[in-house]
Amino acid sequence: MTTLIRTTSFWGFNELVSQLGGQSESLLRQYHIDPRLLGDEEAHVPLRSFIEVLEHAALVLDCPDFGLRMAQYQDVHVLGPIALIVRSAATVGQALEEIVRFIGYHSPGIRLELDSCEPQTSRLRIDIRLPGALQQRQLHELALGVAHNTMKLLCGSSFRAQSVLFSGISPLPAARYRRYFNTSVFNGQDCNALVLHRDQLEQAIELQDPLLYRTMVQYLSAYAARPQDLRSQVEFLILRMLPTQRCRLPLVAEQLGLHERVLQRRLAERGSGFEDLLEAVRRERADCYLAERNMAMSQVAGLLGYSEQSVFNRACRRWFNMAPRARRRQLLERQ
Repeated sequence: MTTLIRTTSFWGFNELVSQLGGQSESLLRQYHIDPRLLGDEEAHVPLRSFIEVLEHAALVLDCPDFGLRMAQYQDVHVLGPIALIVRSAATVGQALEEIVRFIGYHSPGIRLELDSCEPQTSRLRIDIRLPGALQQRQLHELALGVAHNTMKLLCGSSFRAQSVLFSGISPLPAARYRRYFNTSVFNGQDCNALVLHRDQLEQAIELQDPLLYRTMVQYLSAYAARPQDLRSQVEFLILRMLPTQRCRLPLVAEQLGLHERVLQRRLAERGSGFEDLLEAVRRERADCYLAERNMAMSQVAGLLGYSEQSVFNRACRRWFNMAPRARRRQLLERQ
């Protein structure tokens, strides 16, 4: 099965290539990436193609620090809904633990680990899980740059890692890394990592929101890893696409690499249809969201993919024979 990555990881690619005098569309098409996908935050491309196009761009544009430059356009928001968990967590350490836990939602080929290797420090280790020999320096540097930007977002602009570790030997001068990370940088290490002090992990996040945090953790928990059977894959995509209000059969089929008629036929062979699955997922998630006492009804409707509250009201009466507020009271009484 091809390992994918969300196209949000391309943020800044077009702008940087243009600054360097290149043609981004040409570079993308060489690795069979449709340039139009970069405008769709829910799209995916093969991770291998992403790695290869970064390395190729660095080479042909004579820009050995391409990954670091591209990182300047990115922070935790490239991770989509994971960013909501991170921004609403109680502490920086908790936020990082959730990134580690859910990174597979962004790409199952990226492995993170928060390693408390010393009493006073932890390493946020970044690894790429992809079989076969493949030059990955640009992606490693992009990922560490994004991690650094994320920590500045959480800790404040004065954030400074204790050190930065790279597993490879870079042709760039050490001063280039020190200028970006504002700390000691070591090449040829046993991992790629930010070394963080314990006090930084214990720092409280100003925008912490327990309700949003709990809701988004619940949202991702069951679906962070893409399941294998077709029905579960469709349910996974429905859940992921509902908040975008663009959850339609053609888009789901496209994500699976199938024609919509083929997808309908295969679902029918398994005793279900797309609209039936969509309805079932919405009904199940409606109960989860309504059980949150303080979640606004407009927010529930939006998370379920409805652009208008009245449409959600009608759906709720269809499912439960009662209005949303009555259903909430019923669920809270059961609790």
